[in-house]
Amino acid sequence: MNATEVQPALLSDAVQAVRLGQRMLAREILAGIIQLEPKNEHAFTWMAAIAESREEAIRLLECVLEINPRNSFVANTLGVQRLNRGPATAPVALDEPWFADSESNSVACLVCQAERTDSAATCGLCGAAYTLQDLPSVLANGGANERRIDEAVKRWLVQLESGPTLEALIGVGLGYLSINRSGDALPFLLRALKLNSSDLILQDLCESLAERRLILAVDDSTTVRRLVSITLERQGHRVRTAIHGLDGLGKFEEETPDLVLLDLTMPEMDGYELCKAIRRSPGGKQLPIIMLSGNDGVFDKVRGKMAGATDYLTKPFQRDVLLATLTKYWQPTESRERVSHGKINPHR
Repeated sequence: MNATEVQPALLSDAVQAVRLGQRMLAREILAGIIQLEPKNEHAFTWMAAIAESREEAIRLLECVLEINPRNSFVANTLGVQRLNRGPATAPVALDEPWFADSESNSVACLVCQAERTDSAATCGLCGAAYTLQDLPSVLANGGANERRIDEAVKRWLVQLESGPTLEALIGVGLGYLSINRSGDALPFLLRALKLNSSDLILQDLCESLAERRLILAVDDSTTVRRLVSITLERQGHRVRTAIHGLDGLGKFEEETPDLVLLDLTMPEMDGYELCKAIRRSPGGKQLPIIMLSGNDGVFDKVRGKMAGATDYLTKPFQRDVLLATLTKYWQPTESRERVSHGKINPHR
């Protein structure tokens, strides 16, 4: 991959770092872009936006005009800054008119990329929060448009197939968080943290999510998975879902949950086989495994017990019954470590 291909992704990461308040990281990325391409006017513009003094900002904006004398946005901004020139050490305010790129003077939604047109805390198009800073507000957001967010997440996922970028990973993570899917969000946010390890807001967010009890819900019914996820996420838990037994086994091996909800009849690998596989794992020997079935037969219950199931729920089940069953079988989180191949250990 040559420098021309790399720089757009680096610039996107720098802009994302600015929007997340990580100006030191943004300066490092932008300086690297300028070293590779000394006439990159966009990199100079963003460097000016996060300059530590007005004098530095003016100098950087002058560099932009040397590169592109026709950049009317920068020319106008530079004129305003010269008129308002204060002490050389005066800090640069982020709400000043020049805090923008040359194409837009508004901050885009991190999920759907719609421009921010007012001071609301959530996007007027998809309803996602504009920032990751306040986790309770993100999770309590009741105005998210699930269809629009799902469409936006799919676009980011396609982009991620070409390689990870901070912007795409944050877009997916915040999108999932906005629709009560913190279990799906955390893996993407952790990948974002690897790209931006100095981001304290992102680090705190990942740690807060990891401290939630994790439930693995394995069911081939989209409706059941969604209902279980919404119900438990709104109770402050983190839910990961799987569409069949093999998918469930893979996610179990990625991170050991606190409890497993397991449908009996599924393609690829049924609930009985998955239950046996989990029990053979060191992390699954004492794990509560609740089997779900539309059949209340004695034979199924006996077979489930023989496979290693802890308990059995008949579908459709009531919300209160589900919550009571989970509470009954919770293990104290301090009694064991969560296995996640070294990616995260929230109980350290």
